[in-house]
Amino acid sequence: MAEQFGRAAIVGLGLKGGSLAMVLRKKRLVKEVVGIDTDATALTKAIHRDVVDQAVGDLEQGLSQADLVVLAVPTHSTPDVLADIPTHLQVGAVVCDLGRIKGPVLAKAAEVLPQENPFVGCHPVVFEEEKDIDEAYPALFQDRPCILTSGDRRDEEAVKRIREIWEGVGCKVEEMDPEVHDRLFAVLEDLPIIFLGLVSKAAGQVSGYVDEIDEYSSRELKEITRLVATVSPHAAERLWANRKPLVHVLAYYRLKLKELSEALQDGSLQDLKALL
Repeated sequence: MAEQFGRAAIVGLGLKGGSLAMVLRKKRLVKEVVGIDTDATALTKAIHRDVVDQAVGDLEQGLSQADLVVLAVPTHSTPDVLADIPTHLQVGAVVCDLGRIKGPVLAKAAEVLPQENPFVGCHPVVFEEEKDIDEAYPALFQDRPCILTSGDRRDEEAVKRIREIWEGVGCKVEEMDPEVHDRLFAVLEDLPIIFLGLVSKAAGQVSGYVDEIDEYSSRELKEITRLVATVSPHAAERLWANRKPLVHVLAYYRLKLKELSEALQDGSLQDLKALL
């Protein structure tokens, strides 16, 4: 595939940003990759591992002459970074992100980015967000879905070029309405985080009355406890950022929990089986 962009600037050199930089260079999808991060250790590692062509800690320097800007920062930080970059963008540079929440990010992009800088929301679906550049590898996105989203300022040429980049990376690319996307991942990711936390807290309540509760715990409960311990430290921020679709999804579950409670209290075994 021919090079889609000249200089790609990747803001945030964690697992996703580092892995994307590696595969862009390996497959020669761009001419040059500049990594931008406020963490000096991440910048040093990026150079030593040959992840990027250049590594800098300054947005103005890093975005200079970039015709592709990728925001690979934690989802809850993306709107703030979007607000910081407009004065450093060259005319015509395409901006995209790698975050898990699309609606608020697209709204912020429409608010702060100049008209001549199109934005394409991207969600490469991998579930290892909190790992750092030490874990980066170029095949991270291979055969994974990548969902593209656009707002009212959709730029067809920018969407086409970004699609070709992700296809070159090895992703299975599809487009989705941002509201549908955020509601879908409220179900697939946000609710499990909430429910795992509630189950873990319930086990903690029981442990106040029963000594050595671990001896009685099922493998499933032990796995839940382990998962809760490894949940992203930014989970609360992600839930808050996606709160609008999450409220709609929780309303459905609130109704189902009410039906379950009524079946257990006043219904029959058949009523319970119908709900499960």
